[in-house]
Amino acid sequence: MQKKIFLYIFGITAFLGLVLGGGFFANEVRLKIIQGPEKNQLAAKLNPLNLSALDKLFGEKTSNLGTSAMPNAAAPTTPNMPAPTETVPPAPTETVPSDPKTNPKADLPVPAEESGSFSFAILGDTQRFDPVKNDGGFQLAVKNIREKNVGVVMTEGDLLGSCDGKSGCEKKLGEWKTVLGDLSAKTYALMGNHDRSGGGKADALWQKFFELPENGPEGYKELAYSFDFQNSHFVVLNSEKPKEHVIDKAQRDWLEKDLRDIQKDNKFVFFHEPAYPVSSKIGESLDAEKSDRDALWQILKDQKVTAVFNGHEHIASRKKIDGVTQFIFGNTDSFDHDLPKADAAEYSYQGQHYGIVEVKGKEVTVNVYSTDGEVLDSFKLPS
Repeated sequence: MQKKIFLYIFGITAFLGLVLGGGFFANEVRLKIIQGPEKNQLAAKLNPLNLSALDKLFGEKTSNLGTSAMPNAAAPTTPNMPAPTETVPPAPTETVPSDPKTNPKADLPVPAEESGSFSFAILGDTQRFDPVKNDGGFQLAVKNIREKNVGVVMTEGDLLGSCDGKSGCEKKLGEWKTVLGDLSAKTYALMGNHDRSGGGKADALWQKFFELPENGPEGYKELAYSFDFQNSHFVVLNSEKPKEHVIDKAQRDWLEKDLRDIQKDNKFVFFHEPAYPVSSKIGESLDAEKSDRDALWQILKDQKVTAVFNGHEHIASRKKIDGVTQFIFGNTDSFDHDLPKADAAEYSYQGQHYGIVEVKGKEVTVNVYSTDGEVLDSFKLPS
């Protein structure tokens, strides 16, 4: 009888020990949870245990590690934390199309609030630039243009003194591009008569060297083209192909359709030889083929072109013909031509120069600068 009592007391004691031990262990688990141990460390400690037994014993999911197993525990807080600040989203942007057949250069987004308000530069003939000079007309113009943060740089042809399409010409084009530096990415080249002295070979080198829109008329890949920038449309024509002094019918037909289909505030047209020269290139420009010249000008007039820009004559000048204003920027780094006779032009300047055109909606201001940065003339369109 005493032996049975002893066994009974021993059994009760063992059971109480098991219960108290389990309770003590569970309490330790709860304390560790409150203290926030590393999840992986706690899991490593509990992994060998039979968690389901604890679940049954305490009526809770002890296997759910973390504060969710402690309904009365407060969430961890960080004292003296500053109130969150509201992040202002960036201004919406308008991306200029970058289809390689329309405009391979204009990939950068344009801030929406600036749309329709920008400037572009115009480089005249640079055929006598010296790549090793730092103070040449070309170099000075590039330095001043860079400071003005223009959106586009246009050229007026005769980049070089000659181009036979061989390696010497390619080397010279490379030097020309080096002078431009970072501006080359936003520069649209235009072919002049000196750039095409090698005929078809010069054409092939031009197409190999430059990356320009390919949307021009058949046979004029990268030699004639158009593109859009913000609220304006730019057209580049070739006055040297298939021969000098003419914008041929193929280009004129393409031009008429291109201008008719576009819906932009401004339309700017560029080609090397002026339709109406005012000085040393009279008879050596588009006026040498008057019927073709007149057909071209009629299209420009009918399609309400904002302005026409040319080079070839080594002066700066302005002349309005039948409602369309012609601007000549012909000498950024070349030699001087004579100034026009009285009344041949509304404005003229002899000396190295470049242009900055400011666009604000439909209001356009054409500025003539000397290569050292002095403003020589400022003219507003429409006039």
